[in-house]
Amino acid sequence: MNLIQRIFSCRSTEECAKAIAMFLVELLIMILIIRFLWNTSLVKHISVLRPATTLMDTLLLAISLQIIRG
Repeated sequence: MNLIQRIFSCRSTEECAKAIAMFLVELLIMILIIRFLWNTSLVKHISVLRPATTLMDTLLLAISLQIIRG
């Protein structure tokens, strides 16, 4: 069961708080990794891509990847 499903299927507030905290920690780690990989690898090799300059760009990219991943 992934984190988003755990958030919607929690039974107590403590369980919901833990699931949301884990989601935010995973999202933060993904933001850091995605920004590094995006700017150092993908932008150099794929000419149509632009560097992720703001936190919002990276956040939206991380959320999109997390939704696609399921």
